Amino acid sequence: MIAFNQFYDCFYVKVFRFCYCILRNKNACGEVVSDVFLSVWQSRKRLLDILNMELYLYIIAKNTCYRYMKNEKSSEYVMLDEIPVSVERLEDNPENDLLANEIENTLTEVINKLPEKSRIIFLMSRQDGLKYREIAEILGLAESTVHVQARIAIKKIVEQMKKYYPDIDFVVFLLLLLK
Repeated sequence: MIAFNQFYDCFYVKVFRFCYCILRNKNACGEVVSDVFLSVWQSRKRLLDILNMELYLYIIAKNTCYRYMKNEKSSEYVMLDEIPVSVERLEDNPENDLLANEIENTLTEVINKLPEKSRIIFLMSRQDGLKYREIAEILGLAESTVHVQARIAIKKIVEQMKKYYPDIDFVVFLLLLLK
């Protein structure tokens, strides 16, 4: 039981964030994440056979999210909170901190307005650090589709951010996105 608690602590945030990318509702994510870990607990005897635990969890989470959405009467979800996206901080002073916070908020808003597939792929790649091959496997897509969707997301993000910040150096901004 102690090992499972450590396992839960290790993966909870990643699974929750992934579910939030799909459902965009904290309450729904709470239910789904509970179901994901219950499923893992119920199949704990087979866990030693799993080669990539993180990939396994993402696949269970994706399937559980889609099952949740299918079972819900309404397919619309209310976004209760924004997905945090961090921007590299500039030199530490109040003016730069304010600018960085403003850019982060705008970036989060822009990302949340992306088409669902592009948004999920972008966040899985940038926040969770997954490779396109892993994302393709989790989402059941071709790796080339994941690559194209990620590029679409970056293009749309840059286009929208230029509207808000026409003077910002987008070479630096692109480097932040492409990390």
